[in-house]
Amino acid sequence: MRFETKRDNTFVFIFLFVFILYMGIAVFSIITENDYSVIWPFSFVLFVLIILFYLIIKTTYFVFEENQLVCRSLFFKRSIPYLAIRKIEKQKGLYAGLKFSTAWKGLIVHYNKYDELLISPEREEDFIKELDLRISGKN
Repeated sequence: MRFETKRDNTFVFIFLFVFILYMGIAVFSIITENDYSVIWPFSFVLFVLIILFYLIIKTTYFVFEENQLVCRSLFFKRSIPYLAIRKIEKQKGLYAGLKFSTAWKGLIVHYNKYDELLISPEREEDFIKELDLRISGKN
C-alpha cells in the first residue's frame, strides 16, 4: 500500500525566500557592477532549484511492504522493519532530525533504540491504522 506525501505551503515559502534572496543578490550585482551577465548564472541556479523542488514533491512517498515500511524521497530511501517501530506520534513542535517530509507538520516514527524519522503522509489517520495493522501482524 502506498501513501503519497502531504503537500502544504512549506515548499512555496522556501522557494519564495530563495527566489527573493537570489533576485536581491542579482539586482545588487547589476547595480554595483553595472554588469548584466550575472543574470544567466542566477537564472540557471533558479531553474535547477525549481526542478529540485518539483522532484522532491513528486518522489516523496511511503510504502507498506510485507515486512517493512519504506520511505522514499528523491534518491534517498529508508526501510524500517515493522518490528523495530516503537511508537508513532504527531509532531508537536519544531523537529530537528531526519525528514522525509514535504509539509511543516507530520508524524514522527520512533524505531530501534534511538532512531526517529519525520514523515508526512497525506492521510495520516489511515496511515496510522495501516501501520498498527502491520505491526500487530493482522495484515
